[in-house]
Amino acid sequence: MYTYLPFTYLAQAVFAAMVAALLILMLRRPAERWQLVDVPGGRKRHAAPVAVTGGIAITAAMLLALAASFSAFGQYAPFFVGVVVLAMTGVLDDLGEVSAGKKMLVQVLVAVLMTSGGGNYLINLGNLFASDPINTRLWGIPLTIFATIAVINAINMFDGLDGLAGGLALVMLIFFAAFALIVDDLNAAKIVMVLAGATLGFLLFNLPWRLCGRHRTFMGDAGSMVLGFAIAWFSVSLTQSNAINVPAPVMLWLLGILLMDVFTVTVRRLARRRSPMAPDRDHIHHILMRRGYSPRATLTILVGANAVLAAIGTLLWVLDVPDWWIFWSFLALCAIYFALFFMPFRLYRRRVRVTEDSVEDSG
Repeated sequence: MYTYLPFTYLAQAVFAAMVAALLILMLRRPAERWQLVDVPGGRKRHAAPVAVTGGIAITAAMLLALAASFSAFGQYAPFFVGVVVLAMTGVLDDLGEVSAGKKMLVQVLVAVLMTSGGGNYLINLGNLFASDPINTRLWGIPLTIFATIAVINAINMFDGLDGLAGGLALVMLIFFAAFALIVDDLNAAKIVMVLAGATLGFLLFNLPWRLCGRHRTFMGDAGSMVLGFAIAWFSVSLTQSNAINVPAPVMLWLLGILLMDVFTVTVRRLARRRSPMAPDRDHIHHILMRRGYSPRATLTILVGANAVLAAIGTLLWVLDVPDWWIFWSFLALCAIYFALFFMPFRLYRRRVRVTEDSVEDSG
């Protein structure tokens, strides 16, 4: 029975991919009428308007593929409510109808729904100091709310290169599915596999290849917020909600590229006395392209790197490596990343200022 179930889930995932792809094709012309398109200009790299319907397609495909078995997902009712609310908010934001403050408020409310309504929050962080496991007690809910909002916005920050946000999300969802099957959380496995299928269907029209043609599509805020919320939800639930749990530090490796880049960019912005949410072109994918890598090469490097990090985290778990070793080795990796991508940036900025001052003096 157990070996049969994943194949039925896989069939539903394929169905979700087909539905997502079909919806993207069907929504292309309506998107133009609704002005649900991304117009070129400013920091944007595309030359023609692109439909922003990927998030709608991903969400609708997932819900349709799971519609026949919703009755089995009682514990996930807050998850599906959150997905629908975020998708609707994202569409309104893509239409320019939602302010940044209101969007953040919706994210907070959905995170509260996840923790207080769904009972899905961090309780046991694992044995991080080679002593007793760390229990969050009263600060577990606020910590989870903060982490959920951070992950939602991290996915959005990576939605600046074709295929990147979707590719990173797909890698994480595939590992989530494997984890869910290992810990025997079959409902989680089904949801994650179906969402992965829907994401794959979208990626067919978002990857930087010629096959996309005039059907090229962006996920928009609807897609990035839904995927970010799903990643946050299952990062928590798979480490807290089962008789056998994935160690919490393993999830750091799974979200590795996201966490390291967002931390570095946040520190960089604060060092320049700017808001952590201020847009710029200093994310890792921007840096790689400035160093001469093509968009396709950048995509391959980052998605491949995240897959390698996720595989390392999984291997450490399978080999029964202690939680504290998994945690501190990831922090060591973060320190290396920070040194590589923050310190050179500071030196570069300093050289630019020195050059500008000398030009002014010579003038």
